[in-house]
Amino acid sequence: MSEPSTDTAFADVSLASSSAELDDPSLAGSPRSDASSSGTSDAESNLGAKAKAALSVENVARGLGWFSIALGAWELLRPRSTADATGSKSSSTLIKAYGLRELTTGIGLLTARDPEPWLWARVSGDALDLATLVTDLRSPHAKTRNTAIAIAAVLGVTVIDALCAKAAHDQAQAPQEPPRDYSDRVGMALSPEEMRGTARSSLQVAPDMQTPSALRPYALDSSSA
Repeated sequence: MSEPSTDTAFADVSLASSSAELDDPSLAGSPRSDASSSGTSDAESNLGAKAKAALSVENVARGLGWFSIALGAWELLRPRSTADATGSKSSSTLIKAYGLRELTTGIGLLTARDPEPWLWARVSGDALDLATLVTDLRSPHAKTRNTAIAIAAVLGVTVIDALCAKAAHDQAQAPQEPPRDYSDRVGMALSPEEMRGTARSSLQVAPDMQTPSALRPYALDSSSA
């Protein structure tokens, strides 16, 4: 006699599970499964929100990195043009040093796995830029309008840098999600012993889907022996 195939075993499981749920509706929606589903949904929602927040911080940090590189290249290659646009009276050497600082910070933001230190470095650099611009604003023969516009622009960028750095810090300090426990899940409504043979006893196989008699395992007839 041939052993039941794998397909038959799967049919046993499926049919027995369906029959058990029809006979006992509590198996289809038990309080434990409902609570487990609710807890899983809440955990997935929290995980999705944290993933979106992390992606938002990363995107802003990368944008600030490219901004730092562009600004640093301008200050490093065109220091006098930078001074004229901002109304600064600083020397070309100082402006180039600021440009090198911006380039370094931008590369750090684009390559580091943790952008938080580089974001705080940008905040420190913004404070240094503001101090320089305020000093230039008080100097005689200063381009007051250009310097005031530059100060307003740096203040706006400083707010963005500080908010992004704070968000990165909060994200790093947030508690990690505990690993999920699936030890209480079996995926079956009944035990394997109760489900075994259910498909063979209840399922009627169509004649055209049965194994032809010529291909069935040969067995001696005890009556003819």
